[in-house]
Amino acid sequence: RVLSCGLKDFCAHGGAEAAPGTAGDKRVPKIASVVGILGHLASRHAGSIKQELLRMFHESLGSPREHHKATVPFLLQLALMSPALLATVSPELVDSLKPPVLNQLHQHFSAVPRDELEGVVGVVVHLLCHTSAGALRTLRFLLATAAP
Repeated sequence: RVLSCGLKDFCAHGGAEAAPGTAGDKRVPKIASVVGILGHLASRHAGSIKQELLRMFHESLGSPREHHKATVPFLLQLALMSPALLATVSPELVDSLKPPVLNQLHQHFSAVPRDELEGVVGVVVHLLCHTSAGALRTLRFLLATAAP
């Protein structure tokens, strides 16, 4: 419920159009609360949180619904704000990025304006550079994907 409410608030305040990491808007306090609550819950429910984050990601890729368009930027924003959430989910996320999922990601972002897409790519690169959990696995994935 915390993630669902956070996503709804993110959408209500322009999350689908805003690049992750932009400061000074109205959603920052609410997303900060979401991160804080998830951080508190993680000590006892880390597996459930990881499972829900991955479910949200995969569900959003195949859906044309408006709030699903904002799910990936929302999850990127959560990862920017919480290195613990990033470390929890990144190894499984990398494992799930098989060709069909990569194609869904491509389709999902094909209609995004170039400047917004560059912002998203910048956030992904930033997150990749700042994660240590599964770094070798991520590097192997990138190399295998770039030059199979």
